[in-house]
Amino acid sequence: MTLVGALGRTARASVDARGALQILGTRWSLDWWIGADDRWRIPAEEVALRQELVEEMPVVRTSLRVPHGDAIQRVFGAGDGSIVLEVENDSPAPFALALVVSAAHVVSVEGETVVVDGAPAFTTERPSLRWATAVGSSVRDVVVAGDARDGPFAATRDRRGRVEAAFLHPVAHRATLRVVLAPTAHGERDVVDHADVVRGWQRQLARGMRVELPDPALDAAITRTRAQMMLAAGIASDADILAVLEDWGLDEEARLAWERASIRHRRRARRRALVRARETGREPWPSLPASDADLLVRVRDLLVREDGDTVDVVRVLPESWRGANLEVRDAPLRRGALSYALRWHGPKPALLWDAPEGLTLRAPGLDGAWSTTEPSGEALLGGRT
Repeated sequence: MTLVGALGRTARASVDARGALQILGTRWSLDWWIGADDRWRIPAEEVALRQELVEEMPVVRTSLRVPHGDAIQRVFGAGDGSIVLEVENDSPAPFALALVVSAAHVVSVEGETVVVDGAPAFTTERPSLRWATAVGSSVRDVVVAGDARDGPFAATRDRRGRVEAAFLHPVAHRATLRVVLAPTAHGERDVVDHADVVRGWQRQLARGMRVELPDPALDAAITRTRAQMMLAAGIASDADILAVLEDWGLDEEARLAWERASIRHRRRARRRALVRARETGREPWPSLPASDADLLVRVRDLLVREDGDTVDVVRVLPESWRGANLEVRDAPLRRGALSYALRWHGPKPALLWDAPEGLTLRAPGLDGAWSTTEPSGEALLGGRT
């Protein structure tokens, strides 16, 4: 699952690996099906489906193969607090898009807005042309058989929450249909492009601790995980998330998370997850895949470990990183922020640093004998570990 939403807003949605999504705090889900000339395509069952985050930001792009092109779904959070789902027809022929609500108690329609369980669920640019419902069975059978109905939508109810409803929209070739999900389905909405959202997230991620590592896959994982932790701050109070937000200098999100945290989680966060990592004897290297919080905890511990007035940088140097440059910027410490860079002069590492005063800096993964109390400088190290 991938979280999407806007910082400073409360709405969050989770998007699964096939593009189905759920607004957190609701029980119903929203799926998308594509009806092309040859057949209906259900993303949950299709092999020719790819998913990625656009530039590692919380903009989920899911591409489904259709004849001579793709149906491209994007899901992201808008600045007004809504969640946007859009489907682009990147093919030369029109297709039908079915927006499928599942696990609802009541589904009704008010103009362009679908209302689920008494609350506005999503709004489209125009009402659906056809629709289908089912209770206790799959609405898929109705849609695939071509038995969807037109005319006014008939509200459907079920006490056990088994209502399924499909709303069919035509999407012309090279066109895009946009769906705006609650909470602002009835109000004024920002018209925002997904590229604007990507740029906004890039600005947000330019604060706090940033790293540039020789491993592109790890770099990408850190970028997307930092964004996921920032989104999780408003809805979760896990101790590891609290520690990550503080240790990566994401102060506003850390404040929100601390406000939500229980006393137990606050105590665990103060101990820091990396302490537990040491106790269990785990290797410090952050292997992929790892859980979101665990990945960032272990990357921080590898690159910056603070123990009183002593700070270790590059505690371990993976062999694949030898001879490659890396940078760490604005790593938060109790006395201030630390930045450093690793450069190479032939086989020897050179460390450049800018640290708060009053600290002893060491680099055990580069030179086990070296240390300094200088707040800034440059040193050519011997490479002894």
